[in-house]
Amino acid sequence: MKKLSFDKKITKKNIKKPNVSGLHIDKISKKQKLLNLVENGGSEKISEWNFLYILVFFLILFSILFFSLAKLQIVDGSEMVARSQSNSIRRTSVTAYRGVIFDKNGNKLVENIPAINVYINVDVFLENGFEINEDKLKEVTGTLELVLGDKWKSGDEEDEYSSIYEKVISIYESDPYFSNILIAKDINNDMSIDIKAKGEELEGIELQDESKRSYIYPEQFAHILGYVGQASAEDIENYEYVSSNDTVGKIGIEKYYNEILAGTNGEEATEVNALGHSITGDSYTISSSVSGKSLYLTLDLDVQTKMYELMEDAVAENGATGAALIVEDVNNGEILSMVSYPGYDNNLFIGGISQDEYNKLLNDDSVPLLNRPIVAQVPPGSTFKTLVAAAALDAGVINKSTIYISKYGYTFTNGATFQEFQNHAYGPLNVVQAIARSSNIYFCETIRDWDIEALVPYLEAFGIGQYTGIDIPGEAAGRLPSPENKIYLAENGATWLDPIWYPEGDGCNSVIGQGITLVTPIQMVNWIAAIANGGTLYTPHLLQKTVDENGVEEDISYTPLNTDFISKDALDIVKEGMWSVVNSDIGSASILRNLGEEIALKTGTAEFGALNEDGEYEHTHAWIAGFYPYDDPKYSFVIFFEDGGLSFDSLKYSKNVLSWLIDSGYK
Repeated sequence: MKKLSFDKKITKKNIKKPNVSGLHIDKISKKQKLLNLVENGGSEKISEWNFLYILVFFLILFSILFFSLAKLQIVDGSEMVARSQSNSIRRTSVTAYRGVIFDKNGNKLVENIPAINVYINVDVFLENGFEINEDKLKEVTGTLELVLGDKWKSGDEEDEYSSIYEKVISIYESDPYFSNILIAKDINNDMSIDIKAKGEELEGIELQDESKRSYIYPEQFAHILGYVGQASAEDIENYEYVSSNDTVGKIGIEKYYNEILAGTNGEEATEVNALGHSITGDSYTISSSVSGKSLYLTLDLDVQTKMYELMEDAVAENGATGAALIVEDVNNGEILSMVSYPGYDNNLFIGGISQDEYNKLLNDDSVPLLNRPIVAQVPPGSTFKTLVAAAALDAGVINKSTIYISKYGYTFTNGATFQEFQNHAYGPLNVVQAIARSSNIYFCETIRDWDIEALVPYLEAFGIGQYTGIDIPGEAAGRLPSPENKIYLAENGATWLDPIWYPEGDGCNSVIGQGITLVTPIQMVNWIAAIANGGTLYTPHLLQKTVDENGVEEDISYTPLNTDFISKDALDIVKEGMWSVVNSDIGSASILRNLGEEIALKTGTAEFGALNEDGEYEHTHAWIAGFYPYDDPKYSFVIFFEDGGLSFDSLKYSKNVLSWLIDSGYK
């Protein structure tokens, strides 16, 4: 290859002009570079600015690195340390001691007793990172199933696993950092001994001494207290303070006041490896748990147990499907007693009820799981006349002297008949006498001279068609007898109703507590209390106070549902009518005289079901609702017998109730 000689002087003349046609671009570029090199003395000149650019670039890069390092170590240093510690420390929840529940006098209704629970420590079965030695796990869990039998299934509705192995794998796959998995609660001593005796055969199985809920008077208080169970996925999602393996209230007071009873869980820390599993097995306390507060209820143990006993006897004697009884303090809404009969043993649900036991409860014709005082929605019958009378008096539609005539052959303008109960005729009546006689015609005449649309706001003010707000979950609202409600029902499946409001027929049925009117026992005892106390509709409630682990008490206050919505004069006339039911010559409840206090009440027989061949209802509910003492009311009461016949026939059972209360000093 020839070397280029620079001895010969090269000039522009020596360089021929290129033949552009057919000359490649890269060849032109090379020659042009050669020319530039020669003209610059044999070297290509580099600009000094290029060195400056390079220097600036490195300065900027160094500055970025310097400030990033400073931020990490100085500004974010503490945060990074905390994160590092968090990555090497696993925090676990320490369940707080659940609060105890007492009656108003300090008698224990619910307590915590020792229990042994079974856990599986998943760490024992791990190999190669997060992988579980499935053969080893199957062997251990299979042996454990033989010891526990069906006890491990715990009865939870959401527990659909066919084996302990399947349950462990499912829970672990959903959260690989979950080491201890609860398998069975409250095992007996024999199971505990068997597990301990098998030793290495059940490696990874841990027994922990914990506690379980115990209901001391199960049937009498079951519907009020409810029961607890293991937290479900829904519980964990809905409540921030609930975590896996927590015990939570499922129904009743246990559910309504769960957060107060549960307290605050503590935290323990355990050193873990990069995979999140324990290194030493030791732990230390981050925060101590705070026990749940104890609850003191307004209920009286002696009253509740006696009332339950009396309802049990009454239902057996009169053949009712079930019964409800409520006694309320008219001056503050406190519930002294609330019975739903029949009850059930809520201890069966602790640790999980067996399917056989649960099926027995579900298939029982008396529906023991139904909380009748707050859920039963039935026609109120003639007890409803107390509300209609108070409203009509307050509105000026009638007064104490207004007379209507109760007679045979009473008809509407279209010729349709309407009559008194069992077709009686009472002659001329004023409103006090109409309440004492329970006259259908008197109140029918009242609404014919008035307007249902004007009555409805009064009914709403007394709480009809609305929740009372009692502190037990699951309350029903009942139903207002309004034209809108009737039309809505007729257009949405109630084929027995016309989508038309008939002012006479529908109005008269409504004011005597029939038609589409529905109430619950708790609504009724509350409106009776409002009549008795002169017009304050209190919030009925069961919690009186709380007491924390240090003995600090907190009284609970409640805001009335309604006040000053009706005149005292109107209520005084209604109260006189209710007094007359017991104490006048025309009243039907003279059996309740001479009990040591004057009683005022109203009975009601509510028809339901199908008509017989004579066009009569063969099934009726029996209501008895009132208050005492008459001169200075203290308690309102409601007794309800489901499919219990005529209310008149149930007066003897109410006598047993009232006699015991008054003789025992509850007056």
